[in-house]
Amino acid sequence: MRVVISGGGTGGHLSPALAVGEELKRMRPDTELLFVGTKAGLDQQFLSRSGFAYELLDVGGVAGHGAREVPIALLKMAKAIIRARALLKSWGPELVVGVGGYASMPAAVGALSLRIPLLLMEQNTRPGLTNRVLARFARRICVAFEDSLPLLPQFKVQVTGNPVRFAPVHKLRPQADRFSILVLGGSSGAHRLNIGALKAFEILNKAVINLKIVHQTGTADEGLVRSGYQQAAIEAEVVPFIYAMAEAFAQADLVVARAGAMTVSEVALAGKPSVLVPYPFHRDRQQEHNARTLERQGAAIIVTDDDQLGDNLARVIRELINDRSRLESMAQAARRAAKPDAASAIARACLEIVQEAA
Repeated sequence: MRVVISGGGTGGHLSPALAVGEELKRMRPDTELLFVGTKAGLDQQFLSRSGFAYELLDVGGVAGHGAREVPIALLKMAKAIIRARALLKSWGPELVVGVGGYASMPAAVGALSLRIPLLLMEQNTRPGLTNRVLARFARRICVAFEDSLPLLPQFKVQVTGNPVRFAPVHKLRPQADRFSILVLGGSSGAHRLNIGALKAFEILNKAVINLKIVHQTGTADEGLVRSGYQQAAIEAEVVPFIYAMAEAFAQADLVVARAGAMTVSEVALAGKPSVLVPYPFHRDRQQEHNARTLERQGAAIIVTDDDQLGDNLARVIRELINDRSRLESMAQAARRAAKPDAASAIARACLEIVQEAA
């Protein structure tokens, strides 16, 4: 069986793509996989470590560009579609899986033009532009959250959860003598959250001595954040990106993070209490909707990303440090919200489509 998995650009798309690829290989070792991504994102960094075959296309997003940039982006997209179609025609897959985002569009359109079955994955509660466009043509759509059901053709939709690439180690308090906080801005970092968290720890440093901080900053802010901790005389492990997420979660008492779909799913699977700071400028408020799925179940507290972010984070973190019973109940709620079999469910859907087409 040959399968193309298309999409990338961010860790939020690449991580579930690889999780499904790995599960397909586990279920059907004879499966041949080809990942098709973009030169513009983290794809080279992720895929070169995966051991899978991959092709990168010169394609970027269209949404959010100014009037002068849109024609250039559309031309790049058209060229990428032609390249992807030729690639599919020569490689001959039995299924194309689109993981969402602009990077999945070229191979998905190529698949439709060649009448290759298409399965879509949607990580967010609010489907992105690419999946909204492609939904009517897909054989099946695997979504992470039930909130997505009213927004897509329901007869095609299967609620699977988001596939995560680690096995959780559930532990509420890894270190009795130190309170450990994991800060995650996402695979590309989040400048406003990085600065807000740094300010919060500067405030807390005067009152909470035994803190252990691990801070994923993204590449752009690594030096700035590291310098900020040093100037404030705060001990912190600052890294641009964390690959060993299972270990990072296992050692955390609390997670402070953006609310990207994969982050929300990983926090739930790890069974960790969280303070979520949704990105405030997305047109569809995707991250806010993602965060609400955990907040409604008592697993997370949402802090608004505004001018008072540092002060508000410090206040909420201090309250949680002093309320261990609440931390425990939040952790239990997170575990209840998790969907640990998401990768298997999506892989089974892939196999069913291939069998139906045969």
